Amino acid sequence: MKKSMLIAAMFVSGVALATPQLQTIPAPTAVEIQEGKVKIEPDALPDPVKTTIANDEAVKSLTIAEAWQMTLPDGTFQFKVVFDDGTEEKLAKKYDQDGNEIKE
Repeated sequence: MKKSMLIAAMFVSGVALATPQLQTIPAPTAVEIQEGKVKIEPDALPDPVKTTIANDEAVKSLTIAEAWQMTLPDGTFQFKVVFDDGTEEKLAKKYDQDGNEIKE
């Protein structure tokens, strides 16, 4: 009888210790999606972007200092074109792949 009482007491204490513990689940972290940015040659700009630049009175006479192609999460492209306007702060404009200027 003592053995069965001892076994029962051990079983109950073991069950008490084996109760599920609440686990802390880490809060979801914010994920920032970076655009894929690649430096390209100005000649590699798409024709619609080149046409828009050629028709823009503000930049058509300026030299393109650098051009960047940015891949967006939806698979489309934007282009950042930096123009050398003779100042330390260069003029930069963004265009979509159809040549439309993106105003920020």
